[in-house]
Amino acid sequence: MDADSSESEVQSSRLGTPPRKARKRHYEQKYSKLWEKDKEFASWLQESTKGEEYFIVNHVGDLKKLIVNVCSDCEIAKEITFEKTKAQAIVTNVTGKLSHTELVKTLQTEKFSLIVDESTDKSTTKHLALIARTAVDFNVEDQFLCLIPIVDGTATALHNACKEYFDKENIPYKENMIGFAADGANTMFGSHHSLSTLFANEIPHLFMMKCICHSFHLCVSYACKTLPRGIEDFARDVYNYIQNSPKRLGDYQQFQSFLDIKPHKLLHPAQTRWLSLLPVVKRF
Repeated sequence: MDADSSESEVQSSRLGTPPRKARKRHYEQKYSKLWEKDKEFASWLQESTKGEEYFIVNHVGDLKKLIVNVCSDCEIAKEITFEKTKAQAIVTNVTGKLSHTELVKTLQTEKFSLIVDESTDKSTTKHLALIARTAVDFNVEDQFLCLIPIVDGTATALHNACKEYFDKENIPYKENMIGFAADGANTMFGSHHSLSTLFANEIPHLFMMKCICHSFHLCVSYACKTLPRGIEDFARDVYNYIQNSPKRLGDYQQFQSFLDIKPHKLLHPAQTRWLSLLPVVKRF
């Protein structure tokens, strides 16, 4: 215990108030080479190199200081104005476009797998995200390819959007595309008419795989059906009983304060959040 926390406890005891809890220090997790010598990890653990290209965005302040310190005798370096907006512009318009160009060249000549997913941004605009998995010289990488705005979310519309993009970039996807992965939605993996079946009709040798997270969620959902229905109903009823009443919510917060415990929000079991029932039960 440091001097500040002990002094705080003394003052609190004089005033008759409970002592403040010592603030936990934040320790940044860093990779240690010693882990590789451990017999339990030696055969598979290695340091990740992902994310290094985004250093300029995440540490723009540190980068500016570094340039000034290294070039301390340079007047131009001292006058550098370099903030997050400019860093983002450089990543988007320079390094981003360069990375995209290099990835497209790779897809034009090498085999690749396609990972797709739909998303809606804050402006309620639907997008189709394309991720390419490549294996060049036994180095497997997943790289962001593009984000395609879409209006129609049908399987045919998604297939046409992907096809138009590949044709525009001169990517021979029928020859080079060997794998396809997506979530288990009917639009993506329906057995009769979906994005996967449309690609499979064009590429007979295509290997297709559903998202394993969706598969696990479906397995757990069906397994939970063997439990009494009252368990999940009870979890929903408690949430609705307290959360929909400002008075009961205030009593709930006052109860936590009375017991001097860390205030927690009530959790709600949601169908759209995978495996959400377990955290709800733990919170209860």
